[in-house]
Amino acid sequence: MAKDASNDLTYFLSIDASKSEDLASIRHWSSLKLAFEENLIWVKDLDYAQMNSLTVKSIPFHQSYEAKDGKLFPLNSLLPERTVPGLLWTPIDRALPVELPDLNHNYFGFDQTLNCSLVKSEAEQSAIASLHSLDSLLAYASSAPEIRMKNLEWVVLADQTVLVYGKPLLPLTGSVFWLYENHLLPAGTDFELPILSEVFYKALQPETPSIVLWKEDASYQLIPRSSFQQLSLSSIRLTIQSMKLQHAE
Repeated sequence: MAKDASNDLTYFLSIDASKSEDLASIRHWSSLKLAFEENLIWVKDLDYAQMNSLTVKSIPFHQSYEAKDGKLFPLNSLLPERTVPGLLWTPIDRALPVELPDLNHNYFGFDQTLNCSLVKSEAEQSAIASLHSLDSLLAYASSAPEIRMKNLEWVVLADQTVLVYGKPLLPLTGSVFWLYENHLLPAGTDFELPILSEVFYKALQPETPSIVLWKEDASYQLIPRSSFQQLSLSSIRLTIQSMKLQHAE
């Protein structure tokens, strides 16, 4: 198979220095380098997927280039515009420090303290958890070999919905999530500002180590890690029996 030459190219973008806040959406791409040139900010080392992602395309008033033989060509142009700038390059997360808000961690109104938004992401993410109904999980476990569930954990949530955590994912219909630090995010989404993920977690004040399960509308559920149990047919049956006893009381 022929090699895709686009994967060997290095891409740059530039933006007016007064618009540095518009680069917040790519600040978490730690491979990128940034430099300042008079009234311009330059970003380099973007790959083909990043340059063509919705994240980059959504940055207003930026200019995109591909580098060839020390020259910068505007995308889709056969003529170079200038040479690659000889500047002092700095990792983007150092060059654009984030000023985090002062939080009152005793204040319970999380939604009024931080504006947490999830956005669509084209970055490749490895799914590690999924949501299913308790009935479908029981039906699957009743015939599946124990070894298939050996590396999986599970927990019952509201309305007899269950979260299954681990790999490989079960061959069941359900919402899929990927893990970012202590957050389970819906597949195909990411925080609008990933750098604030730790701040979000601390603002929720978990009493014990927990995982935050997010929905696409940015609503969330805090799940203590201690509530997970090994997935097996016996653990499902015992949990259902316990739930029935609690309901009868």
